[in-house]
Amino acid sequence: MPVTLLELLIQIFRLILKTVWLLLPSYTPNNFAVVFGGGKPIDLGRNFIDGRRILGNGKTYRGFFAGVAGGVLVAHAELVVEKLVGVYVFSSIQYLEFLKLVLALSAGSLVGDCMGSFIKRRFGVERGDKFPVLDQYDFLAISLILAFMVCKDFSRLYTPSVILVALIITPVLHRLTNVIAYRLGLKDVPW
Repeated sequence: MPVTLLELLIQIFRLILKTVWLLLPSYTPNNFAVVFGGGKPIDLGRNFIDGRRILGNGKTYRGFFAGVAGGVLVAHAELVVEKLVGVYVFSSIQYLEFLKLVLALSAGSLVGDCMGSFIKRRFGVERGDKFPVLDQYDFLAISLILAFMVCKDFSRLYTPSVILVALIITPVLHRLTNVIAYRLGLKDVPW
C-alpha cells in the first residue's frame, strides 16, 4: 500500500524530533558555556607558534565545565520526560551506557568547538567572525565521533537517517540559537 503525503510528512517530522532529541546533549553545551562561562581562558592567554592565540578568550574552563554539566543535565531531564510520556529513546539503554553517551556528546560538543576556534585562529579569523561550515559542524562531528567510540548502543540510536537529518537541520538550529543569544545580549554577533 503506498504511503500518502501526510503519512510521509508525519514520518519526516518524527525523524526530525527524534534527531533533535538525540542531539540535545550535543546542541545545548555551547549555550550553557555562553551563559555561565568567563574567567580563565583554556589557552591561558598564550599564542601558538604562528603568533596568534591558541583558542582565544571565548573558550574558558568555567564555560567548558558548565557546558558539559549543562548537556548532562539536559539529558537527564530528557530521561524524566521520557518516563512521564512513555516514550523510550535514551531510556532504552542501560544507565551506564546513557551516561557515557551524554558525557561524550556534551564534552565532544565543546571539544569540537575548541578545535574549530583553533582552526579559525590559524586562518586569522577573529573571535565571533564567521567561518562557514566549520562553525556549524565542528561541535557535531566531534561529539558524534566521541559518542561512537564510547557507547555500544550508538549505532542503534544514531542511525544513518538520524545523522543525515542532523546534517541538514544543524545549520538552521545553529543560526536560530545564535540569533536568540544575540537578541538576549549573550552574544556580540548573531552568527
